[in-house]
Amino acid sequence: MKYHVLWAFALLSLSACSKKSKKDQPEPDKPAAVTGKPFTTAKGAAAGQVAWANIGAAGGTLQSTDDNVTLTVPAGAVAADRTFRIQAVSNTLRPDKPLLAYRILPEDVTFTKPVTVTLKYNPQELTPGAEDMLMLAYQDANGTWKPMATKLDKTNHTVTATMTHFCDIAFYEVYELFAARTELAAGQEVALRCGVQEISPNQDSLLAPLQHPVDDAGFGRLATSQYAMLHEKYAGRISGWKVLNGPGTVTAQRNPHGLEANAVYKAPATVAAPSHAEVEVTLEGLPGIKDPSAPDGVRKPGKLVLRKRLDLVPSEGYTFMKIVINGVETLISPQQPMYAEYDPTAFALFEAGVNGGVSCKLVLTNPQPGSWPCGPQDGTATEASVEFHFDPVSFALSSFCQNVDGRQVTRYTGGQLEITKVGNAGEPIEGTFSGNVFREISSVNCTFQEYELHVTFRFLRNS
Repeated sequence: MKYHVLWAFALLSLSACSKKSKKDQPEPDKPAAVTGKPFTTAKGAAAGQVAWANIGAAGGTLQSTDDNVTLTVPAGAVAADRTFRIQAVSNTLRPDKPLLAYRILPEDVTFTKPVTVTLKYNPQELTPGAEDMLMLAYQDANGTWKPMATKLDKTNHTVTATMTHFCDIAFYEVYELFAARTELAAGQEVALRCGVQEISPNQDSLLAPLQHPVDDAGFGRLATSQYAMLHEKYAGRISGWKVLNGPGTVTAQRNPHGLEANAVYKAPATVAAPSHAEVEVTLEGLPGIKDPSAPDGVRKPGKLVLRKRLDLVPSEGYTFMKIVINGVETLISPQQPMYAEYDPTAFALFEAGVNGGVSCKLVLTNPQPGSWPCGPQDGTATEASVEFHFDPVSFALSSFCQNVDGRQVTRYTGGQLEITKVGNAGEPIEGTFSGNVFREISSVNCTFQEYELHVTFRFLRNS
């Protein structure tokens, strides 16, 4: 099932900003279009293994360790051998989403011929219309994110861009459907907002809005300061608000720019078991996208569907563990409440599983509400460990080994366990874990396979 638009980014043509006739001008009582400043973030942190190759004057190729990125260096791009690297990094462009960015090195070299970078995408993960909007952005040395003219290949499911120097790159989505929160109980309401990431008039950087940002009411959480309320320069018509799957109702509302780009979803009066609803809206009249491979160099998108999944939860006594491993979800919610082993002076243990199948165990030393890193759990600090079982005999851990000067050293994932609520005995303990876990391939060579794990849990405290 498709829940949201993944990795889509629209690069606007200059014609989209051309002068309008008087009849097309906004009404006097409407707010002016959002203006902004270049969107700048810190550099991403390392989030995976490094792929590298020595490439010289004859040219060559390099592929990332996850096979999602291919670098093609043409003959004559460099005069002598250079070490090229691809490093997965955290995506500071959209830190509220589990999407990797990629750092391509060396950054201090300018190539005499453009180098090509190609990224794969999965069309099955895209909502209708999103494939026609896939684009890339890169982060310059000052931390500012900039658009890239990107070739779309629907046959091979790739996007390609050229560059004469290296930097951090990422897929990007210019339109997004935000929800103030994504978990609701029976009868609760949540506000929804369509947001847009603007591009500067000269199309050289992404913009963070100075007025009417989507997060003026807390929407989108971590990464919405660069998203503005959707306005007419970026969509001619917004329609088709509906609950695509699941119970509940949705009612369209007008935003500050007079477009029906806002809505309110209301959960059903009763929720007997964990479930979800999926809200959908359709955007039309979208600006063209620069694409060197498209006719006249401009891709012409049609309709774009945005979707948002909302989780519906039962009463206070309900407990569950929701596990998402590499995008595949398992929900464990037994008929009887699950209890967490919890000793305020020693540890908290959250463990759930299906007989003969998936299970997950999270352990936190010196438990208390807050966000805690994964570590050795020697009792000297508040640290977490994670153990994920694919089946009764195959598992992955939040720790892995690394060869350092001929020695095997234990390292830990950069993920974190967050305890959001701790009740008294018989009351809920709630939290999340997000990070990578590692399945050992060889303990001798310290090789492993990496998986992306997200866990949401709600247990009752047993003491």
